[in-house]
Amino acid sequence: MNPHAKSSERCARPLAPLGLRHEILFVDDGSRDGTFEVTLRLAAADPLLRVIRFRKNYGQTPAMVAGIEHAGGEVIITMDGDLQNDPRDIPLFLEKVAR
Repeated sequence: MNPHAKSSERCARPLAPLGLRHEILFVDDGSRDGTFEVTLRLAAADPLLRVIRFRKNYGQTPAMVAGIEHAGGEVIITMDGDLQNDPRDIPLFLEKVAR
């Protein structure tokens, strides 16, 4: 499985049982490894997935800002593409926010 598809699936899986409306945004920060093409194909097959593309790498902060500015939800959870943060923690985070 493509690592980007795996990231998308691992982020969406913990949300499914919650029945919450959500979206997943990939921000391609100017990569030259085919990330944009792969994530664009994934987005074409999944209406909950969107892709933002930078022409070059501007760094993590501008990528995060772009994702936040394009997000449509009330709660935003940011994650790096390598999933250093465990997506299984998303329901725990949402529970804390709801209090």
